[in-house]
Amino acid sequence: MQLQWHLADFERAGFSVIALTYDSPALQAAFIEANGIEFPLLSDVAAQSVQALEILNEDYVPGDDHYGIPYPGIFILDESMTIRGKLFLASYAQRVDASEVLALAKSLSL
Repeated sequence: MQLQWHLADFERAGFSVIALTYDSPALQAAFIEANGIEFPLLSDVAAQSVQALEILNEDYVPGDDHYGIPYPGIFILDESMTIRGKLFLASYAQRVDASEVLALAKSLSL
């Protein structure tokens, strides 16, 4: 939700927002509609992306309801899709503050 609240700030600064979750597209669609999400929300039900990015929360194993959940965080990519910065937290119950992400992105001079 924070990303949606700050979406205009990101766009004014020249940044795009894309999110990735382990939720199914059907669950995402309901969340998008209920919360007025206006940026792309990608689904990684099989956890392939979070494994490749090495952000898979290993407290859960295949078969657990929460398997596939990544550590909460954000990557900042440049136009060539190279990761230039990242902010991650150890607890799934916390989220990275969107204003901190915007400040970091601006500081990287992408």
